[in-house]
Amino acid sequence: MEKPTRLALLKEIAEFLNEETEMKSMLDGALRSLIEGSEFSTGWIFFINNEGEHELVSDYHLPKALTRNQCAYMTQGSCWCVQAYENKKLTKASNIINCSRINLATQDYADETDGITHHATVPLRSGEEEYGLLNVATPHTETYSEEDLELLESVAFQIGSAIKRITLTEQEKEAARISERNRLARDLHDSVNQMLFSVKVTAHAGQGLTDIAKAQQAFKVIEETSQNAVSEMRALIWQLKPVGLEHGLVHVLKQYSEMLELALHPEVHGLIDLSSTVEEHLYRIVQEAMNNTKKHTDTHDIQLTITQTQENVHVSVKDFGRGFDVTDSTRETSHGLNNMWQRAKLLQGDLSIESSNEGTTIEVVIPLNRA
Repeated sequence: MEKPTRLALLKEIAEFLNEETEMKSMLDGALRSLIEGSEFSTGWIFFINNEGEHELVSDYHLPKALTRNQCAYMTQGSCWCVQAYENKKLTKASNIINCSRINLATQDYADETDGITHHATVPLRSGEEEYGLLNVATPHTETYSEEDLELLESVAFQIGSAIKRITLTEQEKEAARISERNRLARDLHDSVNQMLFSVKVTAHAGQGLTDIAKAQQAFKVIEETSQNAVSEMRALIWQLKPVGLEHGLVHVLKQYSEMLELALHPEVHGLIDLSSTVEEHLYRIVQEAMNNTKKHTDTHDIQLTITQTQENVHVSVKDFGRGFDVTDSTRETSHGLNNMWQRAKLLQGDLSIESSNEGTTIEVVIPLNRA
């Protein structure tokens, strides 16, 4: 099959990288495209941490010798390119004159190296951030041309930018998970723990009661408080893992509203066909809105409107309570509101809140071509 031009290859890799959101599949796919679309026959990627420890995170079409013993030649010990990287001596795509990994493999399995004796290497970076090395090789080649090294530089730049983007996204998601976990821990302490403490106190006091009527009243309090604790725990479990999303966003939101004893009035415009990521984040946003309605208002009615077009999905949640003061300080101190903003941001969307004495409306718009 005819190889693409270098410009076409770079375009192909760039388009692939722009669509990828998972680190491993991004590295594997980019490396495969580079090797299949060029004269290189094999390649591998090392991630190197701040302690100088390297990890083989991706490889493509390695000679059999280098895959022996679970790629032991690639994963154990050090080598010139890793040392040069650690010592800040490797700043651009370079020819490696002598590779200790290939030399060792050749000594042990000379007929299994596919003619690979030398490789080219280039650091993976984005701005001031450094991530590791991209290495490539061609059979019976000791020196790679300037054109080959320029191609390697360009691909390394693309991969480095993708690594930074995915790393930042993963960090934001982890921060959101930690924030959510902390909020759930606070809710658990403020609700279920307090209720169970109340049950314990009531039960202890009930042990000394001799009046039947008072004892019955104590048991009634214990029963009601226990039931409330069970309901609160169920609500927290729903927040940890939304059950039923496979049946659709509106379906699971309807179920959750019924559990909170709220009346959800959904209105849908367009065919709702969302990715699982967008669907779950929207579920969490609307869930938080319903939680706020339940906790802070006397109303039981919520109007939910979902509109999907080719460009975006628009969700509106409106209650008819007494409203609240929407300011930056409110946003900063309210973990629930901040979580909603963070979720919208992760999807590259916008979230706005309008509140008055006639109720609160939360609007979120998510672009579908970028989320």
